[in-house]
Amino acid sequence: MTGIIKSLLFCCLLALLLISCGKKADGIELKDGMRSQGDSIQWAQKKYEDKHWSKEIEPKENELFWVRMKTQVNKELTQKRNQGVMIVALANFEAYWDGVYLGKNGLVQTNNKPNTGTYLSYYPIPNDLLTEGEHVLALRMIKTKMNVPFYTYAILDDYFQLVTGPLQFSKYFFLTGGVFLIIAIYFFFIFINQPKDISSLLFSIICLIFLCLLLAEYSKLFYPYPYPFQITRMEIIGYCHLFLTCLIPLFYAIHFSFEWKKFLLGTLLILVLFIEFNYHRNYDYIAILHNTLLFIFSFIIAAHSTYKHKKGAVIVTIGLLACIGILYFMTYFEFDYVTSFDISIYISFVIIVITMLYIMAVKRKDDRLAYESSLLQSERLKNELLKKNIKPHFIMNTLTSLMDWVEESPKEGVKFISALAEEFDVLNEIADYKLIPISQEIKLCQNHLKIMRYRKEINYLWQEEGVDPNEFIPPAIIHTLVENGVTHSLPDAHGNISFHFSFSKEKDSKQYILRTLAKQRPEYAKKDIQQDGTGLKYIKSRLQESYPNHWKLLSNPLENGWETILIIEES
Repeated sequence: MTGIIKSLLFCCLLALLLISCGKKADGIELKDGMRSQGDSIQWAQKKYEDKHWSKEIEPKENELFWVRMKTQVNKELTQKRNQGVMIVALANFEAYWDGVYLGKNGLVQTNNKPNTGTYLSYYPIPNDLLTEGEHVLALRMIKTKMNVPFYTYAILDDYFQLVTGPLQFSKYFFLTGGVFLIIAIYFFFIFINQPKDISSLLFSIICLIFLCLLLAEYSKLFYPYPYPFQITRMEIIGYCHLFLTCLIPLFYAIHFSFEWKKFLLGTLLILVLFIEFNYHRNYDYIAILHNTLLFIFSFIIAAHSTYKHKKGAVIVTIGLLACIGILYFMTYFEFDYVTSFDISIYISFVIIVITMLYIMAVKRKDDRLAYESSLLQSERLKNELLKKNIKPHFIMNTLTSLMDWVEESPKEGVKFISALAEEFDVLNEIADYKLIPISQEIKLCQNHLKIMRYRKEINYLWQEEGVDPNEFIPPAIIHTLVENGVTHSLPDAHGNISFHFSFSKEKDSKQYILRTLAKQRPEYAKKDIQQDGTGLKYIKSRLQESYPNHWKLLSNPLENGWETILIIEES
């Protein structure tokens, strides 16, 4: 819990860091310029009257148009030196400050195919042009790609700050992107080594998409790409949001074994496709809708898992609530270069990844404890197996019988010793294995019956039916049932006790049946075999170890004996 608190504190500190580092600088933003189709160099002049121009005019392909943006320069700014202007525009243009040419971005020509300008460009402003009062930034523009929506704005600030500011601002995002990449590679390697661990694969993909989203979202701050690429960049960002909207709830649903997973994720998919088809190319609006769905569906899964007391669900729920709070309160902040929504989504995704890491760590810890427990259980069962067959009274009774046989019939005594040695030899071979061939198990049973025949002078008969020698079974479980049959049964008038062992295989299960054909001893006749002692506890432990929750052990009285049925279901 202490680690989680530290993680959440880290998120808060990160948010504060970004707010403090990325909050709106002292630059002056110029936007909502007046537009006019046509071309005249007089339109660049400061004193030109543009009241009859409009902000709503849409540029036409390969036709010149002008945009004029006005701003006020105060006395404090006039005392500063080395000022410049950063211009964001989805068109080629020539820039003029109060009629003085600043520079161009691409070629502004109608008779030839112009070279394409970049999305972002910078121009220094001569110090003598920054006088107190109103100034005009005029852009002579041409748009060569009509599938790109048009907008333009500019920021007036210290030129060095304008050029280096975006790189300084974006370094935190790319630092986080590197962390996402390392996490993605790490969990992908985990998936390669454990292909059944789908959660690791999903988490790896989610981290990679986070990285792609960061690169696409903030590439505009360091890469001067041609402005038509803006539409491709927005498409990439849109697909990243779409995949995250589907994959994050899917991850939570799989991790928490959500009961209505198919219904909830099916509904989510339908809503996502509805948004895509109805608001195509309305990129910002689609991103808001997708992220709203992401948080709603993730919260439903996390809240339900919290109600069910699933491990880590509380932390995920708190993290999602924190994300929702950040999305709401960050709208009160303004940033240079990016919107407050971009920042809030970035911080929210960092919190989501941290909560995912936490629940993955909890799962790893549980898996490790379960593995260590299984090792202890395996060792305990191994000891139990040896203890069960080398218990003192068994040895004492066997040695006593052996002495009698050696005295009365040395040849039979030798056979008795040979059977005893063979049983111990088989027990020694199988003790270290979770599963052994059924043929080895049958051999163990037959040896035990041979020993008991010498000890009790009862004729134990063994019959098999349909046994597949290629099948495997936990060691000594049939042997234990045979021991019970020997202990609990009386021979018939001919001195015989029969064991009938059969095997059958269905599509989804395998079935072993052991029938003990004999009259039960009176002291055991009324006992339920399911309530028996250490022997059946050993059998159940072995079955649970090898087939967790995929087995059944049934016992039924027969007219002439007892029947034990072992069903192993395919997992």
